[in-house]
Amino acid sequence: MISTLKKHSILYVEDEPEIQVNIAEYLENYFGSIYLAADGNEALNQYNRHNPDVLLLDINLPDLDGLSVAHEIRKKDSSVKIIMLTAFAEKEQLLKATELKLTKYLIKPVAPKAFKEALNTLATELVDNPARFVKLNDQFTWDIDREQLNREGNSVSLTEKEQRLLKLFISFKGKLICYDKIAINVWDNSIDREISIDSIKNQVSQLRKKIPDICISSIYGEGYKLK
Repeated sequence: MISTLKKHSILYVEDEPEIQVNIAEYLENYFGSIYLAADGNEALNQYNRHNPDVLLLDINLPDLDGLSVAHEIRKKDSSVKIIMLTAFAEKEQLLKATELKLTKYLIKPVAPKAFKEALNTLATELVDNPARFVKLNDQFTWDIDREQLNREGNSVSLTEKEQRLLKLFISFKGKLICYDKIAINVWDNSIDREISIDSIKNQVSQLRKKIPDICISSIYGEGYKLK
């Protein structure tokens, strides 16, 4: 089960360099991608840039503590998994943490057995819950929660119509989407006026430029299909 973590990414936030290096080396054995931050504000920047599947947060961080970081992220992301690390076990902190839907709360220094158990729990949760990201190919992923296209961890700017069109293609991946359906879902005023096929073709063409390696097939006289 734990081997499934190789499909996922983790953001590890720790302000003590020696501890960060040691834990990061340990995490490399399990996760496909690892991102690091040393304080709360950097953690939020790294999260927004890379959209990791898992957060490993120390509570006691410079600038912005780990609980505040988790709280900010939870405002817009209910699916990311969070493991909290702390050297303290005050009841008040534990009560605050329960509101954040943590996968695990670990007291530092963490015993290897406890860490391994936390990773096993994490792997089980990631398998049991629907994936937050739709992998389009080795470079591109679609963030379901944020309705955002990412390329190798970095967000790709889309117009509102491009975003709606891509979301439609992903929702009906592998199925034919007719011109009428595209018009209704992509154009706000499609009911009030007729959207030409040329306009639809132009919109698809613009999207293809943003995702050049993704196969959007044209079905002559009918519509399109995302393969």
